[in-house]
Amino acid sequence: MLKCSVFVVFELFWRVCHLYPCVGTVLVVLWAQPLERASTNTLPEDKTMTRFKTLIALALITVAFSHNAVAQSNKASQQVSINVAEIAVIAVHGTINMTINSATAGQAPDAASASATFDLTTNGKDKKVSAELDQKMPTGLTLFAQMAAPSKAKSAGKVELSNKSVDLLSKISNVRGSGLALNYEAVATVDAKPDNVVRTVTYTITNN
Repeated sequence: MLKCSVFVVFELFWRVCHLYPCVGTVLVVLWAQPLERASTNTLPEDKTMTRFKTLIALALITVAFSHNAVAQSNKASQQVSINVAEIAVIAVHGTINMTINSATAGQAPDAASASATFDLTTNGKDKKVSAELDQKMPTGLTLFAQMAAPSKAKSAGKVELSNKSVDLLSKISNVRGSGLALNYEAVATVDAKPDNVVRTVTYTITNN
């Protein structure tokens, strides 16, 4: 019967502490104090049971306080680390086809021209854009390119392209540009042989 009562008391306190942590804590403390005072005038069996009840009370106090502490934690923090790397990217758009097929009598063949666009983004400072052909131009034929400068950058104007790197833009810093003009011009002399000439132009953005 006593064991049954202890079980009922334990279950009751557990429910109280679970639903109402603060109230459960107060009840446990009030229940534990008279048990400790009465334990000096009880039989050994009663003392054992008293100790048992006291242990249960302490356990319930611990559970109540931990549950209450969790319930009161309505904030959490976490450290977030963000690394911003240096970015320097360029893209060109358009298909370039030029035909030199006319001239004024007594003059050099008429030049041909074509237009494209390019995009550029960098969060770095003092960058430049250079261009290079995959191979030399044939005798009598010259290819020029000119890039419009993005904000605060400097354009080199119309530059002859070759299989050696040449600079078209400089002083590029912290800028993004989209749909910027990229113009080509092909110039031939009478020494240029009739032929279909194809060259690949590679644009590179690097540090000055």
